[in-house]
Amino acid sequence: MKAVLLKEFGGPEVLACTEVAKPKAKPNEVIVEVAFCGVCHLDLILRQGIRSRLTLPRVLGHELAGKIVEVGEAVRGFAIGDRVASSNFQACGKCHYCLIGRTSLCRQSGGDIGQTRDGGYAEFVELPPENLVHVPKELPLEHAALAAGVYGPPYKALLRSCRLKAGESVIVTGASGGLGIAALPIAEKVGARAIAITSSALKVDSLKSAGAADVIVSEDGNFGQQVRDLTDGRGADVAIELVGSPTFGGTPRGLAPGGRCAVVGELHGKPIEINLGLLVLKEWEFHGVQSASTPELAEVLAFMVHTGVEPQIDKVLGLEHRRSPSRHLKSTDNWSSSFATLTAHGHSARLSP
Repeated sequence: MKAVLLKEFGGPEVLACTEVAKPKAKPNEVIVEVAFCGVCHLDLILRQGIRSRLTLPRVLGHELAGKIVEVGEAVRGFAIGDRVASSNFQACGKCHYCLIGRTSLCRQSGGDIGQTRDGGYAEFVELPPENLVHVPKELPLEHAALAAGVYGPPYKALLRSCRLKAGESVIVTGASGGLGIAALPIAEKVGARAIAITSSALKVDSLKSAGAADVIVSEDGNFGQQVRDLTDGRGADVAIELVGSPTFGGTPRGLAPGGRCAVVGELHGKPIEINLGLLVLKEWEFHGVQSASTPELAEVLAFMVHTGVEPQIDKVLGLEHRRSPSRHLKSTDNWSSSFATLTAHGHSARLSP
């Protein structure tokens, strides 16, 4: 089969489209024919060797959807022909965190798809059924491929951690990035008012089209007072922090008393300061949020079907163009401003910034 193989760390040129052996299903695993697989900034980090847990040679790709073509004899609940999407984190299923449903906190993990085992930059991939969710028949596979890694984090942040409700307001930092573009329609669909934060005036119109009620252009991240001005001095009920330390200075200042904040992204890894006195007086909540677990992925897929949320896709590519999405992501001024999906059958799709 065809696969994009990473044999050494480096630039886009190290991604080699080659012929490799097609996997065969072990008793407790299945073979999925990949329809679409996402490309995001994490893939650039892995390709460059920044994450040490990745082992070589490796087929990258952790955001995938496709059809099952082979089922191991011990697998239950899945059959040949099933349309499935995959979460990327392999939890053990036995530890304290797995047993209470917090699988993203598992510390006995089997690793991540596309890092410690081959992922979706291939025609076929071998996967554990614990990572798979049936895709509703109403949902295109190219949309399902983006559910866990792109729509999963903002869905968890807004609806699970921060309990966003109709009539509330929400700050979305890095709103023109892939996760921001996903967060805006989620907020809109639940009846909330999304206040998008961007560093570029050129993106105002596209953000409003994506679901933002208001857009604040802030190059320095100090947008707190502007948020308060838009909310009659009260501040926003919720904030989803997709950028991290570069914008966090404005996020608490824009929060209302009792406000909830979910931190999903961190660009620079720099320490931030927060006034603990204000944290006490205003009774703020702060949450950390990762990608969707397998049960959460099922929720996201159902939400996409129920609300009609659709990814903004503007480009299709094949495996032979494996370097193009990587170069595009590297060239953008905001690392999360675009996502791509690849398919072994001649197509890929990129989330439009």
